[in-house]
Amino acid sequence: MTSGAATTDYPTTLDPQALVTFVAQEVAPHAGTWDEQEHVPPEHVAKLAAAGLFGMTLRPDVGGAELNALAAARAIAEIARGCGVSARIVVDSNFGAVQILDKFAPDAIRQRYLPRVRRGEQLIAIAITEPEAGSAANELTTRAERDGDEIVLHGRKRWITGAGERGLYLVFARFDDVDGAGGVGAVLVEATTPGVRDGDREPTMGLRGLREAELHFDGVRVPAEHVIVEPGGFGRLMAAYNGQRVGASAVALGLARGALEVAVDYAKERHQFGRPIAEYQAIQMLLADMAIQLDAAELLVERAASSADRYGFPERYATSVAKTFASEAAVFVTNSAIQVLGGNGYSRHYRVERMARDARMFTIGGGTTQMQRLAVAATLLGK
Repeated sequence: MTSGAATTDYPTTLDPQALVTFVAQEVAPHAGTWDEQEHVPPEHVAKLAAAGLFGMTLRPDVGGAELNALAAARAIAEIARGCGVSARIVVDSNFGAVQILDKFAPDAIRQRYLPRVRRGEQLIAIAITEPEAGSAANELTTRAERDGDEIVLHGRKRWITGAGERGLYLVFARFDDVDGAGGVGAVLVEATTPGVRDGDREPTMGLRGLREAELHFDGVRVPAEHVIVEPGGFGRLMAAYNGQRVGASAVALGLARGALEVAVDYAKERHQFGRPIAEYQAIQMLLADMAIQLDAAELLVERAASSADRYGFPERYATSVAKTFASEAAVFVTNSAIQVLGGNGYSRHYRVERMARDARMFTIGGGTTQMQRLAVAATLLGK
């Protein structure tokens, strides 16, 4: 934490016990409802902002707390113990697109938009994925054409988290038909700009309170100063996206921690054959394996987050290792929690069923575990 943090504006963020209480009172009791309704109400987003959970990583001149990535990741993991969707919203308000704006945007853009994000008035979504460009982000086809003092966007995005619900989009686009990564830059677009059109929503397995949908850009015109990263800056964009991956890893970790807690409590209370199932070695060994996986995941996530202090953004190797291990550990732990609960774990009356569905996304979104392994191998081989 830096000395620039405004403690009076961030009571929940800077007080761990207050954050635990906030999650217990304002987050966890409602997570099942948001999952069923496939929607998080604006009132909850406002509460997250008021608690100081947006803009934790941003500079103070735009209302940020300027916390480091490790402090933000720990807060995100705590929120995820109660609700993965809430935690993902907090990720998007601290990492990824907002950090790209904070680090690279002209000061006028920073001052205009980032305070709105901090206050929860205008959240931002990062728009990378396309129908034919998922893991291969450098092959995207959304075009950005220069027309005097304006940029004109044409293209279609898919799997955009918050599409149709966020006020701002940071759009990765190809400039001047230049092939490869060298032609990719990023443009900030307000959702109300003429030509921006919402597409079909994906009916997702988990994290159902988040809207995943298509976005269409049909001749969308924005001022040239809304180019946040010029073409040729693909490496900087991907470096900043490592923060998003650390945030996602923290959500996976927190979800799984919550599932382990449910499993431990249930094992103590559930009786079979005249005694608590926690007294059976089969259950004890399963719980131990869950805890070991999570302890290792926590250390890896914290290592990745701490690397931002040295590199500006989290370092790619550490981030890829953390995301791979934490996401796969979350799948193992949440599924194991279902096993501990038996038939009750398979019921929607118990939250581990939802946690297992939510956890599955993190082996895919933000870069699949296969792509993260390739990044790890590339570092080992000096590529």
